[in-house]
Amino acid sequence: MFKQPTGSLPQAQGPLAGVRVLNLGGVWAGRVASMLLADQGAEVLEINAPQRRATLDEAMLGRGKKSLVLDLTSESGQRRALCLAQGAHIVMDNLGSGRAARFGIDYGAVAAGNEGVVYVSIPGFASDSPSSEVPAWEGLIAASGGVYTDLNTIDAAIGGTPIFTAVPMASGYGAVHAAIAAIAGFHARILNGRGGHVEVPLADALMSSMSLLAMQVEGQPQRFDLPPIPKEMREVALPILRDLADHLSAEQTGALKKYMSQFARAQFAFHECADGRMIFLNALDHLHQSKACLQAMGVLDDLLAEGMIVGTPYEEGGEGDNISNAGGLSAFWNARLKVVLAARFKTRPAAEWEAILQRAKVPAAVVRTADEWLTLPESLAGGNVASLSDPVFGMVNQAGRFVTIESGSTHSPDLRPGEAVGAGYEWQPATLRLPVPVASAAQKRKPLEGVRVLDLSNIIAGPVAARTLKELGAEVIRVDPPMPVAGPRMTMWFGIDVNQGKRAMIADLKTEVGQDILKRLVENTDVVIHNFLDDSAERLGISADALAKLKPGVISCQISAWGGPNGGPFKDYPAFDPVLQAATGITARYGTLHAPALHGIASCVDYITGFTAAAGCVQALVAKRLGGLGAHVRTSLSMGAQLVQFPYMVRQVGMSVADETSRTREASGQNARGFGAGYALYQARDGWVFLACRERDLSVISTRLEVAATVNAFAEAIAQKTFEQLRHLLASVPGAAVARVTRLDALRKSSAIEAGEADVVDTSGKSVVMVRAPHPHGTAVTLPIATWYRCASKTVKLLSAAPAPGTHSVEVLKELKYAPAQIDAMLEAGGTASQWQLLKHYLPH
Repeated sequence: MFKQPTGSLPQAQGPLAGVRVLNLGGVWAGRVASMLLADQGAEVLEINAPQRRATLDEAMLGRGKKSLVLDLTSESGQRRALCLAQGAHIVMDNLGSGRAARFGIDYGAVAAGNEGVVYVSIPGFASDSPSSEVPAWEGLIAASGGVYTDLNTIDAAIGGTPIFTAVPMASGYGAVHAAIAAIAGFHARILNGRGGHVEVPLADALMSSMSLLAMQVEGQPQRFDLPPIPKEMREVALPILRDLADHLSAEQTGALKKYMSQFARAQFAFHECADGRMIFLNALDHLHQSKACLQAMGVLDDLLAEGMIVGTPYEEGGEGDNISNAGGLSAFWNARLKVVLAARFKTRPAAEWEAILQRAKVPAAVVRTADEWLTLPESLAGGNVASLSDPVFGMVNQAGRFVTIESGSTHSPDLRPGEAVGAGYEWQPATLRLPVPVASAAQKRKPLEGVRVLDLSNIIAGPVAARTLKELGAEVIRVDPPMPVAGPRMTMWFGIDVNQGKRAMIADLKTEVGQDILKRLVENTDVVIHNFLDDSAERLGISADALAKLKPGVISCQISAWGGPNGGPFKDYPAFDPVLQAATGITARYGTLHAPALHGIASCVDYITGFTAAAGCVQALVAKRLGGLGAHVRTSLSMGAQLVQFPYMVRQVGMSVADETSRTREASGQNARGFGAGYALYQARDGWVFLACRERDLSVISTRLEVAATVNAFAEAIAQKTFEQLRHLLASVPGAAVARVTRLDALRKSSAIEAGEADVVDTSGKSVVMVRAPHPHGTAVTLPIATWYRCASKTVKLLSAAPAPGTHSVEVLKELKYAPAQIDAMLEAGGTASQWQLLKHYLPH
């Protein structure tokens, strides 16, 4: 539980007011991480190189910061940077491998004069891994982590041609983890006065986004396979086809894709509407939404008359006619649903269907470009998109504040433009009273040990936020309702990853018994996380006001689908990751506006939203430690969808065609290969590779390849060389490198280790680490582990396997001081339970 505060905050200051942050380097990850801290009132100073050229994303990445131009290759620049670092509470090092040490501003140098500094390094690959010297190009990391091979699940299954994506997942996820590491480290410093060094490799951070795609559940039922194709096809034919993928013709590949598309589900798909615009629908395997979708579209009664039924998503077996169990639908009924919905969508424009479905609380959205989202009246009204006057680019529409924190003493400040400062800039006078250092043994504690978290959320984003706090040392209790409404993929299969490390109980918050359990739980809790909409939160007694009455000073965190800092017209509508991909421009970027493509399952929006929520919770904990009150933390999938594609979520108001040159380059479509000859996917003699270099080095590389510096010429030359030959050819070109394009199944095979009896894994000398361990569902599961926070110990403590709902109900009730007779009566009355009655198997067959 919380100790007495060690300082004080003036009324209604930003949660991080008085916290000094120095960001070294103009690379994306560090800039985004420090922006997330500046958004909450931290004093952020960013050091940039003299030759750096500003692009339009500067209007967002530089907001709320002071920018100082320093030449770190000069002795005077290095002395000035070291002086500033020794006055900071947090230092972000995104300079690149070994450069901070060469400049004399690495952790050792800074800590020598600033023992309490929290120093966060953001390399491309772990500093002690075999890839440590590989330059941190986004494309090289993405190629090494399955991004170009596994986001499109059909192409992943058949081993198709790699697909480039301009969405910078490694930098986006690396930034959020760096922000979490920084503020969690500062939380620990408040308690013991000591700082420390944390490394957040972008390659590891990327894997935190790919967990569900990388996860392997041995012997899982077919209904959980992605894509849901017959087992004999998956286990026999596809491995052969993947080996032959490079030898298949375009016609053969097209026929395979057409065959596999027949297994897609009509209620999880893009549909063309009467106006030619596309809409994405996500309403499958849900007790209410599957039925409500068909009802709102006016086809439910006809389908029921034809022989379909409305059952439970947890049905096992059956006749293949259950609307609520998409995974169990027969080929006939699946095809019939596709025909019916396709015809119905053609009767109205996309925007009309969007409004109809949203009013029915069915997750759906019109497929839009990022520019359309940035100018959408509803986005602007909710503050999801903010208009900010930038000193260089003028008025710029951009993603709004990603996390909003509110309390009587703390409030996220208004967004403000960045400001250039001169070489004489000094930190603002100290306002924080921090304790003097204590015994070094305290450093062995995780930063959130002693913090108690109540997880009332479901699906992915909320559970990920709670699991992240557990990884940082918190104790987490998960509370499920007695009757699930979401299907087993969303609760049990997703849960294998996102519910690790938690204890699980069941409580019916709609009953007096459940409300009494809630009261006792909250009284013993520091942070409550949920993803209910406002009206449901009010009914269940878990709104911010209701929780504050149960325990003054509690921190509540609400994750919604559409809510912005100001709420907005969409705030009361439900949605899932793919819906927000469609709404904010991701599916149009990965495909096209009229042929959109999903950018992975959950790996795009859900996880980054959960990590952002976790960052907000820790920021609120810091504010409370410094003398503030409890707080209400809010974020949403709509904000996470913008954060993951941050370079493109800026639009100059009144932008002309000429002004477009200031925007960050991007490539789109399923045929994209990169940004040009020096940053692209190529097929070498022994497999696909990704080449990255600076523009000024293109001429050198073209000379060595003995071809012109064009994509086609490079492709022909690279096709004649092996990966090792290419690596040798680039070895002496500064900043240039080549990486193999690696599939997740190959990465899992090369990086997975067996969990031993000890629950600690040594990560020394390893980059990505996955662990294969027994699981309560009956077989083994392989998952990435949290190597995205690497400390001096070089070890990661494994989280316990995700338990089934209700596993710890009785144990937790005893801790809440209920007598045995009371517990028996509560179990009998149904206010609590030790299992879901619908759940016959951990993963329904």
